Amino acid sequence: MSGRNCVLKGGAKKMAVAAGIVFFLVAVFFVLDFACPFPEQSLHKPVATVVKDRNGEVLRIFLPPDGARRMRTSLADVSPVFKKALIASEDSWFEYHPGVNPFSVLRAAVSNIAAGRVVSGGSTIPMQIARMAAPRQRTFFAKIIEAFRAVQLKLHHSNDELLEIYLNMLPFGGNIEGVAAASHFYFGHDAKTLSLGESALLTTLPRGPVYYDPLRNPAQALAGRNKVMRQLAQKGEFPAEEVERNIRLPLPDRITPVPLKAPHFCRMAVRREGRVPEIDTTLDSALQQAAAEKLRAHVARLRTQDIDNAACVIIHIPTREIRALVGSADFFETGYGGAINLTETLRSPGSTLKPFLYALAFDRGKMVPDTFLYDVPVDYSGYSPENYDRTWSGQVTVRQALAKSLNVPAVNTLALAGVEDFLVLLRKGGLSSLDRTAAQYGLPLALGGCEVRLTDLTDLYACLGDRGRYRPLKLVSGNGPTPVQLLSPEASWLVLDMLSSVTRPDMNDTWMLTRDRPEAGWKTGTSFGHRDAWAVGISGDYAVGVWVGNPDGRPRKGISGAVHAGPLLFDLLRLAAPGGKLPAPPEGAGISEVEVCAHSHQLPGPFCGERVRMRILSGKTVLHPCDQCRQIFVDGRTGYRLSGECLDRPGIKRKIIRTIPPNLAHWRRENNLEVPQMPPMAPDCDLIPAGTAPHIISPAANTPYLLRGDTPLSFQKIALKAEAGPDCGILYWFLDGRLICKGKAEERLFAEIGPGNHRISVTDDSGRSDSLVFEVR
Repeated sequence: MSGRNCVLKGGAKKMAVAAGIVFFLVAVFFVLDFACPFPEQSLHKPVATVVKDRNGEVLRIFLPPDGARRMRTSLADVSPVFKKALIASEDSWFEYHPGVNPFSVLRAAVSNIAAGRVVSGGSTIPMQIARMAAPRQRTFFAKIIEAFRAVQLKLHHSNDELLEIYLNMLPFGGNIEGVAAASHFYFGHDAKTLSLGESALLTTLPRGPVYYDPLRNPAQALAGRNKVMRQLAQKGEFPAEEVERNIRLPLPDRITPVPLKAPHFCRMAVRREGRVPEIDTTLDSALQQAAAEKLRAHVARLRTQDIDNAACVIIHIPTREIRALVGSADFFETGYGGAINLTETLRSPGSTLKPFLYALAFDRGKMVPDTFLYDVPVDYSGYSPENYDRTWSGQVTVRQALAKSLNVPAVNTLALAGVEDFLVLLRKGGLSSLDRTAAQYGLPLALGGCEVRLTDLTDLYACLGDRGRYRPLKLVSGNGPTPVQLLSPEASWLVLDMLSSVTRPDMNDTWMLTRDRPEAGWKTGTSFGHRDAWAVGISGDYAVGVWVGNPDGRPRKGISGAVHAGPLLFDLLRLAAPGGKLPAPPEGAGISEVEVCAHSHQLPGPFCGERVRMRILSGKTVLHPCDQCRQIFVDGRTGYRLSGECLDRPGIKRKIIRTIPPNLAHWRRENNLEVPQMPPMAPDCDLIPAGTAPHIISPAANTPYLLRGDTPLSFQKIALKAEAGPDCGILYWFLDGRLICKGKAEERLFAEIGPGNHRISVTDDSGRSDSLVFEVR
């Protein structure tokens, strides 16, 4: 018994010693773990940014600073076949050991001793991660460190986390790192669809990236791949018939080149999203390629006309996703600004802002498409806008003014609506480049006296096809912010309807009569100085914008939005929306029809004989009683006008006359056009209206006006004053044929007038006028 007790006591002592040693080693491990934590940053090296289109196709890969083809992927995005093959081949006990597998180490030692050389390493997946994180020479001490680091990894990471880290760190030859990069560059697809044969090759490659390189050493790569698959079959991981079928598959014979599709767009996406591993964009690769080809062909023709480049953007209206964006004809051209993203450069938009000016006026109740405007010379304190062709059209409707892109009606409308309100509307609609005050922009804003981006302008037009709602542009997939109601659905539809009547460059003037006609609302613009040509249009669910010009800002006389940008616009509309239609009128009673005077397009009075129906915005549009159709009494024998006590004469006849506004009458008179005139008053009629015509008092015809050179012209204004009777109404002042101001006779009016001989004239509401010539020195 005593001997047995001694044995028991000895065994207990040994167990205690062993337990103590284990406790000591564990304590030492935790002390070292605390003192020497694993360098986690070494597990996450900078990776490439992969930009993909809306269908997952890779557009471009922006490599990290070290130039490695290192692409990150999640464990969920890796083929289960590859994960199964890799674990079975590299570390079958991965899920169970603490980071080091003693049995693998023992087996490797026996195999190496038996072979007389190193034929097996016994490294687990965590040990391989530790070695890749901090490469060292293959020594016994290095193995001890790897083992320690491997236990640390197992302690602080889950198995799934470690496997994901491992998959992203594996070297596959050259500068290819990670299974995502290997799948893309060797097989041309992502890691989610790796087959058994592909998985076996990628399991083999990290063991000897040069030795098993399928391009340099295909025989060795083939043998290594097939060996892995046969081992997997022997272990029962995959059916033998599947292995045999994959063994017959060829190896990859080339490396997929780094893609460079939609380079300008990809740069935009990275600039907005940052250097993240993956950016899933909204681009449609097929549409992008087709748009780029159309643009290149168009630019080839433009260059024969001294126009260097063009850019375009195609936006899906319901989502505001950019589906195609071509920043120039060729990204790699150096002589034509190819690398410049011309969809993002700031340029003067010309007349392309006019539709939104009229839409604002519609919503303010100031006019509708059939309201009459007057395209005649005007002068706003020295600002005298002219039309592109330097001609005048006289009386036009808003619809005609927009279709012909007339400048003076637009400027007059902006003066009526207010520059500040228009500027607020444009900024609310995404034109963030408008960073000046309303006073700095002034009335030239109506004609494009500002700078905008093609992308922002096209997005603004998309509002017209989206019931007046503004949404920010989207480059990446995902939900966007809540839309902002920029314009009413009714005003938006009326403007888009007006834009559909513009003459199109791709069809003759009878296109509106054809069956299944392609519908489009579009507008062109040409900037100040003949530097930029624009065309923006809507058809179906797409808004398309086109810019044409010289990237260096060089002017090209005669450049035109309709001639040089319009044809490309319709090529792109046919690509994006073949057979596209324009939106239907908004539902409800927001748009109604009323009867108006055919002569003035205002509410009919008792003397308005001809009447027409006109669309208005219900509850918004303000119409006034017609004051241009009047009834007068004339002497049936002489034709003289009668009034007052003369109305009791025999043979009096009633006569309806139609007058026109004084500014229009003055312009027609200056151009030798017929002007409706009131019959002269009967000379023997007692009650002739006092002050038959206004009489100019200032400026004076017989005294020259001297300007001081040391004083600004704005401080040397000349007074405009005329004597007029009580029935004169409003006095209209014209300088050298241009309307410069208007007001009642008692108002104090002044004008800036430069040196030279000038003709000043004044006209009252009845068309009575006076004029004189004076000199300013």
